[in-house]
Amino acid sequence: MPTSTPVQRNPDRTRRRILQAAIKLFATHGFHAVSVDEIVGRAAVNKRMVYHYFGSKDALFEAALAEVYRRIEAIEFGAVEQGSNPREKLARLLESYFAFLDAEPEFTRLLQWENLEKGRHLTKENHLLSKNPFFTRFRAIVEDGVAAGDFRADLDVTHLMIHFIGLCFIYHSNRFSLSQSLELDLGDAAVKQRGLRQVLRLVFDGIARPARS
Repeated sequence: MPTSTPVQRNPDRTRRRILQAAIKLFATHGFHAVSVDEIVGRAAVNKRMVYHYFGSKDALFEAALAEVYRRIEAIEFGAVEQGSNPREKLARLLESYFAFLDAEPEFTRLLQWENLEKGRHLTKENHLLSKNPFFTRFRAIVEDGVAAGDFRADLDVTHLMIHFIGLCFIYHSNRFSLSQSLELDLGDAAVKQRGLRQVLRLVFDGIARPARS
């Protein structure tokens, strides 16, 4: 009698399928409007696999946030290594934010939903506040620029990090409302490129060491 070939299980692939399905659905509809049944339906897996790999819907949402943070952190570290000096490193970082937010719209949407939740999934206890590893690198780059005499010495590095993120993020988080009110298509690549060029000018004119009179 012919013997049936046993099905080969791939736990990592199953976990990734669940996570990718969750990211798509949570980004589109938010945490509360998505059920576990919808996630397993999209991922085409057994419902018990969600609880096996993640434990709960809340933990799955946290995993989704951790995954998109991991993606942007990889981009951040990679971007600054492309520059040969502090100014170039920060310019590559700003460029990378624009490119990443274009390529990964789920990041913007998930963060908007999480802010409506008052950041309850982004806690120190579950280590999801993952800006700290890159922030340390960012601070070192700014300090190198100050030491080289290129950047002003009175910079608040924490707020500078916020400005870097905000100047890029708003082109995606407020794309539709700004496009309507300003009659400008923020989804157009040429429009975003003009915006990036102005962001670069604003940032580097602002952080440059004042010329001595």
